[in-house]
Amino acid sequence: MSQLFKSHGASLINSFTIILLVLILISVLSITTLWYIDTKNQIESRYLLQKNHTEQTLHQSVIWIDSGIRLYEYSFEPGLKSAMNQYLDAYNTSKGEIGAINLISLKNQFNQTYGGIWDLYIINSDGMIEKTTYKPDLHLNFSHYKSFFKTLSSIRENGDYVVDRTVKGFVKGSPNRKFVYQGTPDKKYILEISRNFEDFIPPETKSSYEELLKTIPELNPDVVAVDLYNVQGEIVTKWNASEVFIPNTPDLQQSILNTFTNKTNTAEIGLKNLQETTYIYLPIHDTRHPSSPMMNLAARVVYSTEKIQRTLVETTIIYLIILLCTLLLSLLAVWQTSKLFSKPVKGLIGDLNLIADGKLDHKIRSTGILELEQIESAINRLVKNLKSSILTLRNQEIQIKNELIQRIQAEENIKVLLSEVQEKEQEIKNSEQRYRSVVETQNEYICRYTPDGTHIFANEAYCRLFGKKCVNILGTKLSLKIPADEIAEVREHFSSLTPDHPVGLNEHHIILPNGESRYIQWVDQAFFSDDGTVIEYQSVGRDLTELKKLEKSLHESDALYRETVNAMDDGIFVTDKTQTIIIHNIWKKGRKEGLIKPLKDFTGKSLFSILTYLNEPDYLNYEYVFHTGNIFVSEKTLNQNDQMTIETKIIPIFDDGQVTTVVTIIRDISARKQAEKALQKLNRDLEEIIWKRTEDLQESLDELDAFAYSVSHDLRAPVRAIDGFSHLLLMKNSDLLNEESKHLIVRIREGVMTMDRLIQDLLRFSRTGRQPLYVIDIDMANLVRGVITELTSQPESRNISVKIFDLPHAKGDTGLIRQVWFNLISNSIKFTPPPTIPDITIGSYEKEKEIIYYIKDNGVGFDMQYADKIFEVFSRLTPSSEVEGTGVGLALVKRIIIRHHGRIWVQSESGKGTTFYFTMQGTDGDERRQEA
Repeated sequence: MSQLFKSHGASLINSFTIILLVLILISVLSITTLWYIDTKNQIESRYLLQKNHTEQTLHQSVIWIDSGIRLYEYSFEPGLKSAMNQYLDAYNTSKGEIGAINLISLKNQFNQTYGGIWDLYIINSDGMIEKTTYKPDLHLNFSHYKSFFKTLSSIRENGDYVVDRTVKGFVKGSPNRKFVYQGTPDKKYILEISRNFEDFIPPETKSSYEELLKTIPELNPDVVAVDLYNVQGEIVTKWNASEVFIPNTPDLQQSILNTFTNKTNTAEIGLKNLQETTYIYLPIHDTRHPSSPMMNLAARVVYSTEKIQRTLVETTIIYLIILLCTLLLSLLAVWQTSKLFSKPVKGLIGDLNLIADGKLDHKIRSTGILELEQIESAINRLVKNLKSSILTLRNQEIQIKNELIQRIQAEENIKVLLSEVQEKEQEIKNSEQRYRSVVETQNEYICRYTPDGTHIFANEAYCRLFGKKCVNILGTKLSLKIPADEIAEVREHFSSLTPDHPVGLNEHHIILPNGESRYIQWVDQAFFSDDGTVIEYQSVGRDLTELKKLEKSLHESDALYRETVNAMDDGIFVTDKTQTIIIHNIWKKGRKEGLIKPLKDFTGKSLFSILTYLNEPDYLNYEYVFHTGNIFVSEKTLNQNDQMTIETKIIPIFDDGQVTTVVTIIRDISARKQAEKALQKLNRDLEEIIWKRTEDLQESLDELDAFAYSVSHDLRAPVRAIDGFSHLLLMKNSDLLNEESKHLIVRIREGVMTMDRLIQDLLRFSRTGRQPLYVIDIDMANLVRGVITELTSQPESRNISVKIFDLPHAKGDTGLIRQVWFNLISNSIKFTPPPTIPDITIGSYEKEKEIIYYIKDNGVGFDMQYADKIFEVFSRLTPSSEVEGTGVGLALVKRIIIRHHGRIWVQSESGKGTTFYFTMQGTDGDERRQEA
């Protein structure tokens, strides 16, 4: 017993000692830890406050510097506004035809007028740059930049004039450009102008950024490096305390771009080099310009954490030294306290062990300590009372054992009964849960209600049908709204439910609260009492509305399909691999000609037993289609006398990659065959006619050549003789002739010269239609400049003003096309009477993939009712006495254009000038034929 007491008893002295030691350690540890945490927080707080102040100063300074840049940009806006007005005038003059706007000419004009380098752009309604002088931006699509595209769409729709910031744009490597935008009046396009700068930011601003970075380390000595970057990841300026700059690595570039993308500040802590790198997003908060986000900057600030780490290590060492000293002092104090109390307590424990061993007559020895003497007195009284209680307890122990045995028996019986009750309750709950789970998840409409319509149960589908919550339906009377013509049938249905037949099926329409009509199928079950009275109904409904619509649509579609197929003149048969007919049409033509057996329905019959003309080769054709999956077409002449020819087309139908059925289409092509024979005969006859007419045409051309030769030599010889003799007469007898005679001789010579020019033009007109074309690539711009130089280089030539816009290359006969430009330009000069200076505009534009060349003048013009006559030979709208010419020039132009497979037309108004337009086949002449 003594050993048992000692092994399980807890030492009060040891417990007291341990508690005292723990309290001392906790107190000292708490005080020193609080001091350590407070000191560490103060160090870190000072570091973070100084870091936040540095970043705020950097952000605010960037905003101030950007404000200075905006003030510098304002100096360029008047020139941009003036240039945009000219650009808009050019667009309005073109009437919205952007092909007619010469962007290169406008760019050169702006470069000379306003200085610097300019570029022009035209943006369509889809956000794409459709035309520009800056080729890298051509076809750039702004719709990929949602926010910027939304701004451009607003400018285009409202016709606004918007000034933008100076940015590098969306194409990498672009120069600095200040943009302005103008929506066109017709809301189709956005006109855009940019003034380009190789280095836009003024030196003062660059110095401001550099000074800013040099000031940052003065504010925060922990800063060892600062870099500024633009939105394209390029370095604006940088500072490094060690003057050893970190290269722009891909990882660094990606971190900068992520800062712009996420628009948040991030930090990276390097444990090895004791540095913290912070990437700071520096927005300028300018919402007035579309490209303001392109002006935002990002900074990379590198902080040295060496100082704060050194301070934290020193603080930690001090903290550990204090803890160690405290632990040693605590152990010493606890050891002395334990020694003071352990001796009297151990004597008391020895006496208690003797009493515990059964020596109840043993007295506790006095220790001389007041508290322990009170314990000794209490123990002695306890031992005395214990002696008297032991006897009583032994008697009661026997009685309690008997009662305990009876109680244990009763508890076992109760546990068995309770277990059975719990099992039954759980089975009922599981059954009810399964029922509710099944009912609530059904798509059918399930409800239970009393004969007066009071609902006692409804699932979710039923409640959704009427657009109500189940709590608003249960316990209420809900009557279905049924069309009047169906009410009697529904009543009859419910009346038919009896105890012998309690279940019935009924279908009818219901009208929902929102006015929608649905067709529902109900399975109704009535529940009866013992006396045969209905006490409850249960209904399960299913929505058949869409099914009814589908059935109606299928019936209508099937009827339309059969009517369409039966109305065809072709025979149509669908068969399987055994040639059994699945679907067929009437094929009236086949029945009439006796090509099929006279049966009403062929379904289920063999195709070879129905079509009387099929034979073994036809069977092989079907085998070929089923085997290869290819369409097979054949022709067969059935009646040699009537020449009836039919075409059979066998088309495979695939199912999971295999040919399962084929469609046979039989068509009577007798008329087509006869037409082909007639066409072949007609072609042979036509070839003979063409050959004969070609011979006749060649004879006519030979006669025309002979006539041209005669005109050139025989007819011009007497004309020249008249001119020569009249000239001699005037020279030798000038003194004998009076003024009237001299005037008549001059008139004779002028008439002779006119006759000679007329003969030359007539010969040229005749030869133009027969000479071969030598088609090469023509530089239209150089060709037109050469013609203008020729017309203006003569001493008697007039001063003219010529504007030449974009003239694309073309393919044609250089000599003939030069004659076209020579005649048109000389006409513009001739029909602009002095003292008016001829103002001629030459250019081109593209319309419907066709290049249209034009020449416009400020001449006398004419009435458009004579527009067709001016291209006729010898047709003149102005007397020859006013304007020289023979009336052959424009007829010659038309013949040349026609030979190049083009067209020519004119627009004019009397007193307001004339514009000639002509085309040459194809967009760039590639389709022209080289003729001989």
